Amino acid sequence: MPDPSPSSGIVRQRRLSDQVADALRDDILARGLRPGDRLPSERELCETYGVSRTVVREALRALTAKGIVVATPGSGLTVGRTSIDDVGQMLQMFLHHGPNVPYLQLHEVRATLEVAVAGLAAERIDDAHLTQLADLCDQLPGHADDIVAASTNDYAFHRGLAVATGNDFFVMLYDVLGEGLMETRIATFSYDPRRIDVVTRAHRAIVENLDAHRADGAREAMLDHLNEVRGTWVRHQESAAT
Repeated sequence: MPDPSPSSGIVRQRRLSDQVADALRDDILARGLRPGDRLPSERELCETYGVSRTVVREALRALTAKGIVVATPGSGLTVGRTSIDDVGQMLQMFLHHGPNVPYLQLHEVRATLEVAVAGLAAERIDDAHLTQLADLCDQLPGHADDIVAASTNDYAFHRGLAVATGNDFFVMLYDVLGEGLMETRIATFSYDPRRIDVVTRAHRAIVENLDAHRADGAREAMLDHLNEVRGTWVRHQESAAT
């Protein structure tokens, strides 16, 4: 029995509806159900979990809000169809809650991912993907008067590295991070349009290492590039705060 003394803290019993929501989610995973697969009715769920319909409905509302379950009038319950776009939108909303700390936290994740991706791309890239990335480098200086176009080019370059690894999971992860970072891309280019030349040189250094299949060199070039991006963001945030 938990110690009721103040030093032990407050022990709270989880709500029954939360327990049912977790149990149903775990059952969906254990049974390998896919988006669109039908789920038991509310009545059947009541019998399965031995709870009231009110508890089941509260659990379903929680799962519906997360996109895990879809409730369609007249059709019943099905497994939800969450997508990578949903995750990207949630990440963008998170970034809007604060311009400084969330960006730096996200940048840590980005740097960890993209440095590794650059090394793998150097080992695996084929001529077609190498040509695409080199073309993006050549096109970037032409967007000096269009910050949005420059940011889109930058996004395409980094995403292209993920594609070049041949690992679709890297591409999905980058799509989430890349969408969340688009506004900061536009912002850092806007601080100083001359940064387009800086970024172009950084991208070309990465491509040179990809062309030579130098994994260590590609990782180092990417890390240098991302450190410069981070430094630019921090400097301008500090300047805006003074």
